[in-house]
Amino acid sequence: MQVKKNQHYVWKEYLKSWTENEKIPALIKKSKKIAQPNPNGVALQGYFYALEEFTQEEEIILKELVNLWSKESTLKINLEFYETFTSYSKLKRLTKGIDLNDELKEKLNLLRTNTMEDSHLIFENFGKKIINIRKFEDLNFLDEEMELFFTMIYISFQYLRTKNMQLKIKVAIDKYEYLSPKFLNFLPFLYATGIADSLTYEKQTKFIFLENTTEIDFITSDQPLINNKIEELNDNGTIAQMEIYYPITPRIGLIIHYQEQNEKYRKISLNSTEVNKYNKTIFNHSNEFIFASSTEQLIEYKNCL
Repeated sequence: MQVKKNQHYVWKEYLKSWTENEKIPALIKKSKKIAQPNPNGVALQGYFYALEEFTQEEEIILKELVNLWSKESTLKINLEFYETFTSYSKLKRLTKGIDLNDELKEKLNLLRTNTMEDSHLIFENFGKKIINIRKFEDLNFLDEEMELFFTMIYISFQYLRTKNMQLKIKVAIDKYEYLSPKFLNFLPFLYATGIADSLTYEKQTKFIFLENTTEIDFITSDQPLINNKIEELNDNGTIAQMEIYYPITPRIGLIIHYQEQNEKYRKISLNSTEVNKYNKTIFNHSNEFIFASSTEQLIEYKNCL
């Protein structure tokens, strides 16, 4: 088994809907350049999900956070994440002072680098049906409760796993002395299971199929899922509700929400103004990359930088 160094925070299979001849038009915000890389080579970072080496005190705090922030329905799975996330750290302590042979050193390193990346591969598989939606009727698979739950697991993890969201979580961590920066990769797991559970079991989750019949394609980015209600806060400063926007292809988008709507599924055909509005939202919440179906479409966004 090889070390998985380059680890994606946006699923490369998802990005393929914007590719042509295995290349994806990309606007690199920092350099203001337009390129056409392979989806395998963008929205990734070396050892993005590598396990941390915690102190025993940090592990105690992390476990306490799991107990405090988990619902009764998500506690078991979050404790399993905790055990996985701290496995490298615990083995490092157990083997301290022991002269390990090369084979054991390699296995320990693989545990550190590949464990969480492999977990994300499992979550990505939960998203196969949602990213392959091509017509309104394809949404009907979400009538099955377990299909809905696993899809919401994928949606929640993809929403929170990006570099953009990591930066926001880091800001939150820095406000509290007892929260270690080492918790940065674990907290999205803790938040995501709660969101997925709510969207499946606690809310009357609705889905709006966005049909784009205009001459303007949907764009996407390295933050492909957006909460349209992120600016609407409760009195305590937390986000009041979620209305997730997710462009599925250049011609199809999806809204996931739990607001007033009689039907579980609804279909809307968008005009050019509405498509541009959704594209602007994606652009504004992107971190490093904007993706489109053509380099020509990216020029107008390049001029906005």
